[in-house]
Amino acid sequence: MKDVIHLRAGFILVPALLGALLLGACGGGGSGGTGTGSDEKFVADICKAGAQFQDDLTKLFANLANIQSEEEAAKKIAEPFETFAKSFKAAKPPADLKQWHSDSSKSLDEAVAALKKGNTNAAIFQQDSPFPEPPKGAEERLSKIAANNADCQKSELFTN
Repeated sequence: MKDVIHLRAGFILVPALLGALLLGACGGGGSGGTGTGSDEKFVADICKAGAQFQDDLTKLFANLANIQSEEEAAKKIAEPFETFAKSFKAAKPPADLKQWHSDSSKSLDEAVAALKKGNTNAAIFQQDSPFPEPPKGAEERLSKIAANNADCQKSELFTN
């Protein structure tokens, strides 16, 4: 049970991890560029996914008391992670974030696969951030957009 508490504490930090990831991720091409999506739409989509992820984790953590092992808890946590990963992958990044978005989506998929196996010791969870370094200038540009987005505020994805 001690391991489950440790797991729960670790996953409470997930929104902060995702916030750090997205703070860095949110930069590059600018609105109206030649990318597949605008900064505004990308931020909105990511923050909407983050807000849902936050809600899903809150509901899950309320029921973790009955979980008997870290492996079982990891498998339960895989579901909201997978939902977030799918929503994240569906977001259309600006041109300068395409590669970063692809690489980050791959990292999220690896995390989901590890969790589904009950593995919380996978390399993806041992790093400060499992996500690649975002393009220069991303944080500042997208953080400005996120400051006025209710889902970003709810999900705490762009807070320091």
